[in-house]
Amino acid sequence: MMRPGSARFRLVVAIAVTAIGLAACSTGGDDEAVPTRSPATTTATTSASGSSTASSTPRSSTTRSSSAPTGSVPGDCTAGNCPALPVPTSSLMQGQITAGNAQQKVPAYLSSVLDDLDGTWGPWFDELGWGNPDPGRVLVASGETFRSSCTDTDDRDTVVESDTPNAFFCPVDVAADGSGQRVEGSVILPVETFVGIWTGTFLVQGPLDQIGGFQGEFTAATVVAHEYGHAVVDRIAQAGGLGPRSEPRGENAELIADCLAGNWAATVLKRHQLSIADITQAVALLQKIADPAPGQGHGTATQRIGAISLGFFGPSLGQGQPVNCFTKYWPEVFG
Repeated sequence: MMRPGSARFRLVVAIAVTAIGLAACSTGGDDEAVPTRSPATTTATTSASGSSTASSTPRSSTTRSSSAPTGSVPGDCTAGNCPALPVPTSSLMQGQITAGNAQQKVPAYLSSVLDDLDGTWGPWFDELGWGNPDPGRVLVASGETFRSSCTDTDDRDTVVESDTPNAFFCPVDVAADGSGQRVEGSVILPVETFVGIWTGTFLVQGPLDQIGGFQGEFTAATVVAHEYGHAVVDRIAQAGGLGPRSEPRGENAELIADCLAGNWAATVLKRHQLSIADITQAVALLQKIADPAPGQGHGTATQRIGAISLGFFGPSLGQGQPVNCFTKYWPEVFG
């Protein structure tokens, strides 16, 4: 791995992001007909196949609870005064997964990414008095299925198989978090889909996709971090006792998750664990899964690359912070 550690590296990466972003302005992605997000819900998802994804509608019998005092949002996180996201010391990007061992190593890697995200966001939530952000974890192994309590637009439960080409966050699914505590609000990751990042089936829709531009740990980590971003928003909404009308609206519901994924990625950079190739993977991923036009729910390539770039660099090529994401994509509360 290249070991970045200077402002020059940041500038080179920024130029790479901008260049690919500009190229993305003239391209469109494939968009399948799939379930859409209900305006009354608190979830949104990232597609691992280039499509929009199933949404979640909490069942009416589900009762939400929060471990943080209601009304504590935005609290001590305002545009002029908000804690910085801490930088963990763990080593994440090891480059040890190959096509030959992906079946064995991917589940442990996904868990390690979730551990890292818990270790990054947990202390930040503690500092603000917003409770524990750790979501439940559902890794759908080969041959298994998971029936989510979130429903599609036909009011049917979302059934996730190990090769379902989507990753999800459902705010009402109950599963064990990293410490084994069963919590409401879970990230759902189909393992075979992630294995495809290394075996060549991930986002393959035509001959040019065979080049392998998505292959690598950071592609997987970016998808997981995006879903975790939805969990962050959900936990903040619980801490503040916020109703659906106070949560990010329209495409902002997805763009804020991209931005928060960028916040976490910036901490990986601070640990000198990212190369330009890693960043290019993430940018190529967002270009591929973006909506071809505005107003379709997830954001265009330009919007999504802009969101993760804001989270990564902030407004001035520094280290992006959560407050940068909140003020832009959640003005209803943090504007």
